[in-house]
Amino acid sequence: MKYPILTGLLFTLITVSANAQSSTGSKPKIFAAFPATISCSELELSKAFSTAVDQTVSLSFSNNLLFNGTVTGNTVKYSNLQSVTIKLPEFDNLIFSISKITNDDKTITYVGRIINKKYADGYELKKDASNNYQFIKFETNRIIPECSQ
Repeated sequence: MKYPILTGLLFTLITVSANAQSSTGSKPKIFAAFPATISCSELELSKAFSTAVDQTVSLSFSNNLLFNGTVTGNTVKYSNLQSVTIKLPEFDNLIFSISKITNDDKTITYVGRIINKKYADGYELKKDASNNYQFIKFETNRIIPECSQ
């Protein structure tokens, strides 16, 4: 090699850059004490959609996880899509955003996230292979790039 020092410096910069991007920085994890997966029922999820803006809603999930919050938005965007946003003061005003999709076969699908860009973690609502809903913990900077800034 003609430039061993320059090549070594380049590899060092690449390594430092990759490590800096994978770090969660100094952001705290608000859900550190909670499990990676939390089961939830469709019945409990459906409660959010019958709550009007500025009303409080209580949602109880497995592992004794209780969300008490204020509905800040409840919008029907299309005939098959309704979205609700809930602010959770007990969790430093995290936002729980959930949508209900009515499929062509009239089945319901729920999707959502619990997130606040001040924290390094959150939960995403997903359906498992057995068609049960679960909140799956994730690191915010891996899913939402602007949260890592």
